[in-house]
Amino acid sequence: MRKVRFLDNISAESIDKMLPCFKPVFKNFQAGETVLTYSDNPQQVAVLLRGSAKLYFSDIEGDYGLLESYEEGDLFGDVFSLPLSGYEYTVTAITDCHVVFISYDHILHPCCHVCEHHSQLISNLFLMTTQRSQELSLHINILGQPTTRKKLLTYLQFIHAGSGAGEGDLFEIPMSLGSLSEYLCVERTAMMREIRKMNEDGILESNRRQFKLLT
Repeated sequence: MRKVRFLDNISAESIDKMLPCFKPVFKNFQAGETVLTYSDNPQQVAVLLRGSAKLYFSDIEGDYGLLESYEEGDLFGDVFSLPLSGYEYTVTAITDCHVVFISYDHILHPCCHVCEHHSQLISNLFLMTTQRSQELSLHINILGQPTTRKKLLTYLQFIHAGSGAGEGDLFEIPMSLGSLSEYLCVERTAMMREIRKMNEDGILESNRRQFKLLT
């Protein structure tokens, strides 16, 4: 599925007309700053217009891990938090970021005119929400795998399937190996050791972010 963006199929003229309807709030964040901390009461959605950010979770014991990485055009916000008690979700800017926040109430209750550009934006947000849910489901499935090897294979098979590469072709993962270890919730050294073993066992070939599945 092609990744849907916030302003797909909306002209610049329509964007100007749309602003009074949604009352968006634009904010800038420096690298390392907290962009958003999720609450139990969803209030807003956010779209990353420029920069990169990551969503981390932490539990009451202080353990934390990476849930998602965001790039330009990605959607995030309270409404996407998992219903797990005792967990906190924080979006942190990795680089300098420009973000637009939109009240959840303005999405659920469009203006009385229900104009075309407003309807298109709601449609885009719905599709983006669906894709975000699919990505979260994939991540939960990966984290549920019993071994580091199975976590790696599940992730690599998914990326390969969506890359358009043929069977046995080289493909590239969309994150650094450091970010991948965070995403899999395993230590980087343990993950690299497992990747080397998988190369030795003839399961894959790899060079940094490039991989080839052999079996």
